[in-house]
Amino acid sequence: MFFRYSARFFVFACRLLAAGNLYIFGTFDLNNNGKSEILKVGGLVAPLEYVELDSNGAHETLWTFTPDSGGIIIDAKFSDLNQDGGVELVVIIQSGNNSEWIKVFEWNGSGFSSNQKSIRNGAPGTDKIRPSNLTSYSNLFSVSMLSPSRRADLFTLQIKNGVLEKSNSLAQSAPLVKNGYGPVYTGLFSGEGETFVALVSPEGNVLKTTVFSVSTPGKEIASDILVVNGARVVLGPDIQPFDEDKDGQDELLIPFATGEVYVLGLTDNGLTFTESRLSQSGLFGMKSAAGEIEINNTILARIENGLYDSIADDTQPEINDSLLILVSDTLMLGDTLNLYLLPDSTSDFYSFNWRSLPPPGMSFNPDSYTLNWVPTRDHVGVVDVSYALKMRLREELMSGEDAFGDTHHMHPILMGSDSSMIILVGDTIKPPEPFILIPSRFHRTTITTKDIDEKDRFVFEGETPFGASSANINGVISVGVTVDLSAVKQDKTSAFNFKSSAEKPDSVVTLTLIHDLDSNILYTSLSPPLDTIPQSFDPEGMNTSFNQYPEYFFEGFPSSLSLESAGTGMLTLLKSDQKISGNISLSSPLNNQDHEITVSYYGGRPYAIRGEVTIKENGSHKTLTEIDFDTSFFPLRIFTSLQKAYRDTFVFHADSIPDTLKANTDFRTFYSPAIELQDKTSVDTTHTIALPTKILESTEPIQSDSIRVEAASSDSMEVSPLGSIAMPPDTLSVAPGEPAPINPNSIVLPEAVADST
Repeated sequence: MFFRYSARFFVFACRLLAAGNLYIFGTFDLNNNGKSEILKVGGLVAPLEYVELDSNGAHETLWTFTPDSGGIIIDAKFSDLNQDGGVELVVIIQSGNNSEWIKVFEWNGSGFSSNQKSIRNGAPGTDKIRPSNLTSYSNLFSVSMLSPSRRADLFTLQIKNGVLEKSNSLAQSAPLVKNGYGPVYTGLFSGEGETFVALVSPEGNVLKTTVFSVSTPGKEIASDILVVNGARVVLGPDIQPFDEDKDGQDELLIPFATGEVYVLGLTDNGLTFTESRLSQSGLFGMKSAAGEIEINNTILARIENGLYDSIADDTQPEINDSLLILVSDTLMLGDTLNLYLLPDSTSDFYSFNWRSLPPPGMSFNPDSYTLNWVPTRDHVGVVDVSYALKMRLREELMSGEDAFGDTHHMHPILMGSDSSMIILVGDTIKPPEPFILIPSRFHRTTITTKDIDEKDRFVFEGETPFGASSANINGVISVGVTVDLSAVKQDKTSAFNFKSSAEKPDSVVTLTLIHDLDSNILYTSLSPPLDTIPQSFDPEGMNTSFNQYPEYFFEGFPSSLSLESAGTGMLTLLKSDQKISGNISLSSPLNNQDHEITVSYYGGRPYAIRGEVTIKENGSHKTLTEIDFDTSFFPLRIFTSLQKAYRDTFVFHADSIPDTLKANTDFRTFYSPAIELQDKTSVDTTHTIALPTKILESTEPIQSDSIRVEAASSDSMEVSPLGSIAMPPDTLSVAPGEPAPINPNSIVLPEAVADST
């Protein structure tokens, strides 16, 4: 048995089907054969799939279901509706008028068969509804209804004589939630012998919340506006009761797509709202293409965190994460660097500038688009190179006004990328020893428009490592903020405010962009909104080749948003032929690529750019950017792309580092602390050694099969990657070996490798 859970009454939530997401619920053993089963919602096989796991964790499909007429499965629950000791599967479906929206399936020993009757949308006693999630306690159910009703509907379900009956219907709503534009979700939880129903609606950075008593219909217990601290996109079907503090009383667990998990509680003093210990644990949400190992690991993590009781078999296979260190070649004395920088031969070069002072003698050739350099003995050791490169995509007509009337200007639409690489200049006399350094990763926000007066100064208020910039090119003003995420320590939040010196407008429209780099979700909202319907897009669901793009969530944007491929790897989310007055560009680092999103708009004068970068103790990153506009802002065009970034993790040699760099360094980088490889004391390759969390000066030579330095040819040095070696977590297996001599007059240019960090 791989997993097992035994119960007569079992309730689990199935998530709202955002595009491309997979939801796993279980484990069960409905056929009583000693093997665990799980329910999959939104997988690649079918929208609803019941799967059995064997003793090795392999998956076998027992049953599938696909709704008719393009219906979408919203949520599901298991409950004993006929009091026979077994459970039925209750499924909520979003479909057209006069279609089934509640469907019940009964277990037949090997799969599920449909009950004789379902509840239809628009049937007698029901409204034409738009459900968003379902929660259950015994045979009491609560469904949240979206606009225009914005309420929670409570009812009971029973099967009598083979017929499904829905009764005791009661609608619950409150002015706090009813007067809003965000989505609406519901949840049931109990405490002090009483059952409560919660109605919640996320809007921007707050969660409008009202709690009712079930035993006293219509009685409002408490209402409040709760701050979510940048968490975005409630996973409604994952809302569930949970005893967070182990006091015997339930709270309501509310997970977010950006990884946060909050706990809603009720005390004599009102509502409590705190971040759960389950936050950022990866317990909620996977991609549709998730494999068996990822699914099994998620179930095990839920068991370990107490989401539900289960007995894991001692013979289950151990699933380990490997530490992959990707190694690049060094540059030896006498070699010549000639590095081509454009991402491909068709790129239209626009500009190049250094992000840090280059080493003496290094230059960029604008005719051949190459970096050229010949190192000298003074350069032996580590050389840090950072630069920004921009490519012209096309031109846009920008319109505005000046003292004499209308103005029009052809402005280039650019795609930029910040790149950083570490070059080790090695001595030709002796082979250096391995050392690890992780390069910089830049997050950048830029506004380009003619609506900013040249006399208007933007004043920066922030902290290291943020930096601000402004430029005037032919009357087009660009203002922006850049931060090196590698320089922000873990468990810290850094903030900035880059605002105009002009008087603050009476009316402000705020654009918010939040990128959770751990879950790769990009949330964008407008306040006040242009439309009240939330929209989400998953590029991987459209084409598996777009799997490295984020999932996009929009609130307050026009309903004309749609996801389309624009060719050459670019995606379009909004198109318009109307004239624009400015562009907003947001760049974020994703492994070995930069994600770029550009929003072209027509609107008022930009007034301020605010934001923060949060890095939690577990290393998860989140960037928040807010931009204020005077009076109006209307998005016209949105496109995104991924740009190659040359920032592999390099292994270089400690003996070649200049004395000024030979110091103990304690810092936290984008993914993990830089570390030193330690000696192995035995030739037994089955043993491993733990990697420390600090960079220390190496005092003993490192001999390794995993990192091997040998003469590849007369003029090259090869340092072998570890990508194909299976290793236990956070360990590296090394065995003795003899270094070979290194010949001069060679260079092998570093090449970016996918997922190198």
